[in-house]
Amino acid sequence: MARDKKKKDDEPGIPAWVVTYGDMMSLLLTFFVLLLSFSTVSEKDFNQAMMSLQGAFGVLDAYSGIINPVPRPPKKAAKRVERIAREIQRKMMVQGKEEDVNIELDKKGGLKIVLPNQVLFASGSATLKPEAFDILASVGNVLEGLQTGYIDIRGHTDSRPLSGSGRFEDNWHLSYARARSVMMRLSATSNLPEGRYQVVACGPSQPVDTNETEQGRQANRRVEIHVRGVEDSANMDEVESQLSGQDEEGSDASFSIE
Repeated sequence: MARDKKKKDDEPGIPAWVVTYGDMMSLLLTFFVLLLSFSTVSEKDFNQAMMSLQGAFGVLDAYSGIINPVPRPPKKAAKRVERIAREIQRKMMVQGKEEDVNIELDKKGGLKIVLPNQVLFASGSATLKPEAFDILASVGNVLEGLQTGYIDIRGHTDSRPLSGSGRFEDNWHLSYARARSVMMRLSATSNLPEGRYQVVACGPSQPVDTNETEQGRQANRRVEIHVRGVEDSANMDEVESQLSGQDEEGSDASFSIE
């Protein structure tokens, strides 16, 4: 029995250096796979992932997404935009236009002012009505301090085709001309350079109501003023100081948030 046991112990096995060599090859393979995986990750995606991870650990502000993080607007900037919206709404109340002009705040810190067609233009025309001058002057005066903000003017129409006898060949040309008329008036009253504006012809492509009824078509005929980049404006403190003495003059106005 002892001789058989000794015989089994003397049987050759795998050399120790082979095990070490195999471990080294496995580690090298893992290392090269890791290098390959890093080479296929774009810098943009990597930075977004890092920002999201840092936000989750409290290093940065929290983000609403992981793959494509969108920073939440600062609370201070949101309050400033809210004050601007309230001031515009107050001016509309003074002019008796609070039911016509709709002011909305979006979740990204921007501002949208919706002007219905009936207070701006006659049917088929891009010439501003006299009553529109006071409305746009009030809006322009409030936006005057936003030297680093950007303003999109978007013209909208209903879906009915034009008669063809006027100066505009279709609704797209009409919506652009109307948006441009609003832009020119705002630029003149706010002293903001035209380079801060962008005129967009939306035509009948973005209805907010049905085009099957006159009431719905009337709601679709509008001009929207979109103010963006307000939270990054270096002159927001100046605008806020201009509005601070005006809030006490008028009553609180309501507006909606998208």
